[in-house]
Amino acid sequence: MKRARLEILVALAFTVLSVAAMAQSNGTEVYTRCIGCHKDTGLGVPGYAPPLAAHIPDVEKTPGGQTYLIQVLLYGLKGDIQVKGKRFNATMPAFADLTDEEAAAVLNRILTNWGNDKLLPKDHKAIAPVDVKARRGDKLTPEQVHALRGKLGLK
Repeated sequence: MKRARLEILVALAFTVLSVAAMAQSNGTEVYTRCIGCHKDTGLGVPGYAPPLAAHIPDVEKTPGGQTYLIQVLLYGLKGDIQVKGKRFNATMPAFADLTDEEAAAVLNRILTNWGNDKLLPKDHKAIAPVDVKARRGDKLTPEQVHALRGKLGLK
């Protein structure tokens, strides 16, 4: 009886670790769609695509920031923005075709890559697929997402 319980616990732990590894791997795979603009380094393209490195944690720390990040990914972003005093004017396409799992995985990769993990608040919680699913009904335009950026106090 004790051996059966131990085997079940070991199998459950292995499953949880496998799912976590797959999510990270999936986030890396999905990020290949972002590299053209945000680059493998997360530093973006000056004047065009903003950096994700050392910037995304600032968005995450803003009340409503995590929801905003999900909305940017799902619905895109159109309009001038400023990041660390520099202007960017690219139109980010919507990636609503991603599954909830893929969207959560790529957002978590961005939040924890390039040293961003060290800049996140201690109470940071990873974005879950259910969080993405909850935002699918928002049906925003890229311009509306830009307006939300201003409401968050982001330029």
